[in-house]
Amino acid sequence: MIETARKICRRLHAYLRLSNYDGSVYAVYPDAVYCNTSIGMVAVLTNAHCLAPFSAIVPSTKALTRYEILEGQQVLLGNERIEIPEAGFTVDFSQGTDYDLSLESIRAVFLPSDYDIRLRHILRAIETNAKGDDLSPLVTDAKPNEYIETVKPLLPKLHTAFRDRDPEACSEAAAAIAGIGVGLIPSADRLLCGYMAGYAGISVALGRGFNRVLEMTRALASAAAAHTTELSGAFLLQSGEGMVNEDLFRLLRDVLSDAPYASLTADANRIGALPLGGGADMLVGVYLSLSMINSENPLN
Repeated sequence: MIETARKICRRLHAYLRLSNYDGSVYAVYPDAVYCNTSIGMVAVLTNAHCLAPFSAIVPSTKALTRYEILEGQQVLLGNERIEIPEAGFTVDFSQGTDYDLSLESIRAVFLPSDYDIRLRHILRAIETNAKGDDLSPLVTDAKPNEYIETVKPLLPKLHTAFRDRDPEACSEAAAAIAGIGVGLIPSADRLLCGYMAGYAGISVALGRGFNRVLEMTRALASAAAAHTTELSGAFLLQSGEGMVNEDLFRLLRDVLSDAPYASLTADANRIGALPLGGGADMLVGVYLSLSMINSENPLN
């Protein structure tokens, strides 16, 4: 069976034009197939998701589990396609549209005069999409849970490391925070992904060189990835390269511009309602990092 990719991460597509790679199926869900490959974690997603780093979206309205795709099966990448030969499954990239998900490519961003108001729209989205076991109480009045008691004392060190642009301190802080929470992608890891995205976005708006940004985010991602699950570590490493999913890309573009509030709120709520959960945790990370410019410590 051949699926045709509708949307493709530009960096992934560039790799597939360049050479051939291999790997294996890591996990299979109705709306996503994750493949652990020699170029990192690669995903085939349905329309239930927005485009993510190193992923492609197929227009299928049926579950991907209808194919005989099993964990551990060989994956072949190259010639603008992904193949899982044992399942007879192929995704053709040649007709899809590329999207650049690197925040280095974000344009026309700046620090708007109503920046504080825009941050409050993110905060409202966190409140709207909060769950009882997430990290939203870090920035809201919700009752703290067991994870808050663990994570909150660790965050000031991370904030200080980014404020001082100290990669070594950043690594130490990230290693302590990573992996806190439950599931294949723990809450603290989603927070760290959001934190890196917010930092990269505001840095571009302020005119910082992107190589300096990556020095910090790569340090965070590398340390955190070593202390969490394989899937979550892969997402952290992609975030460390300054890459985000398309909803987060739009959110940062809207926060750091004069875009309508309605657009900003819609973007934030889409992230908050992520299909696999954890969207509020990512928004908490974005909110904390974007708040750095207004406060010595956004947790106080």
